[in-house]
Amino acid sequence: MKTYGNLAAAALLLTALSGPAFAAEKHELYSHMPNTALSGVIDPQMDDRAHIVKALPKTPKDPKNIVIGWTEITLGNAWFVEVVEAAKRKAAEYGGYTIDIQVADGDPSKTSAHFDSFITKGVDVIVVDPTDVAGAATDAQRAVDAGIPVIALGTVPDASGPFVSTVLANPFGNGFEAGIYAAKHIGKDAAIVSGVTIGTLGNSTSESRITGLLSGIVFERSNQFNLGLSREDAMLKGFNLFQDLKTGGSFNWAEGKFEVVGIQPGGWTEEGGLKGAEDLLAGHGDRINLMLAENDFMGIGALTAIENIGKKGQIPVACAADGFRVALDLVKSGDLLVTGANSGRATGEGVMVLINEIFRKGFDANNLPLGSYFPAEIITEENVDSLIDPDQSNPFFKYEVPPFRTIPQIRG
Repeated sequence: MKTYGNLAAAALLLTALSGPAFAAEKHELYSHMPNTALSGVIDPQMDDRAHIVKALPKTPKDPKNIVIGWTEITLGNAWFVEVVEAAKRKAAEYGGYTIDIQVADGDPSKTSAHFDSFITKGVDVIVVDPTDVAGAATDAQRAVDAGIPVIALGTVPDASGPFVSTVLANPFGNGFEAGIYAAKHIGKDAAIVSGVTIGTLGNSTSESRITGLLSGIVFERSNQFNLGLSREDAMLKGFNLFQDLKTGGSFNWAEGKFEVVGIQPGGWTEEGGLKGAEDLLAGHGDRINLMLAENDFMGIGALTAIENIGKKGQIPVACAADGFRVALDLVKSGDLLVTGANSGRATGEGVMVLINEIFRKGFDANNLPLGSYFPAEIITEENVDSLIDPDQSNPFFKYEVPPFRTIPQIRG
């Protein structure tokens, strides 16, 4: 398993070139931020957030029983269930916490109602998994006005909200590393012709994972063909290619011998991934030599679609997330090429670690980035054995929650 140092180094690959020379001129990439397709890209010159009023520091009503109001987007998916269960376990381990869990069922109005209830109850801190990024920002402002700090998880909300931070895996970063790996697997002797399945267009996590995949492929193709693109150049090119894909349904980057013939929604499910991959293969099955899937379940659906046309093992499938145990088994067997590390258990535990640091250890969280991303990490045939957890209760991979880093620490 990677150490904190190695994980941090992986994350810093996305902050590229943060030294004095870079400070003189900012790369065009960062002019597009914030953007729904760039969640996880770290601006090495990001602005401080210390001036934003976040209801910190916060003195709990009863230091021996800190009350957390938690509004979760859904419990209809194993990933989100594990977020909540992991938080409960960590809270019990720490002792002296009460978590009031409410479920929004994907309805922004329910999230807002949960905030109103938590404010009325006078909880010590609110945790939100946003159903709507703009709505969550408005909700958070009401809470902070009432003296209650707000921590987000899973999806970075709108920057107008006074959030302490957001705890999540790195959507773009994991996609980027998976894209590099996939392009290396294909090699420079073949053109890459891909089909893409995405959870849904418009969702920040979805768009950023796919943009990361495209950007990673661009970066590796640049290396293979000596095109001279820096990491940031490749990220910008991948971002622009994703915009072409989003508006036009396809793109062909001739210089890098990289084409995407179509994009289909998969709703983050195996069934959706199967349907999306079937549609892509129906029109381009004779040309596609790499399927790009946003998450494990859509990737598994793509594997079934590929098998159904008699091409099992002939079209590799690369995923940007999540690292469920079933996906690890498929990586180990060679059926799935790569996936990204996005553990619901690590996310839920990470939220509780941050809360405990703030309320019990005196951590000054007033200048954290809006997104406190876990370092980018992928799971491949080369490292999967080290990431399979002997604890069968863990539906994901082995993990460590990395330290939370302030903006000055990130800027170095």
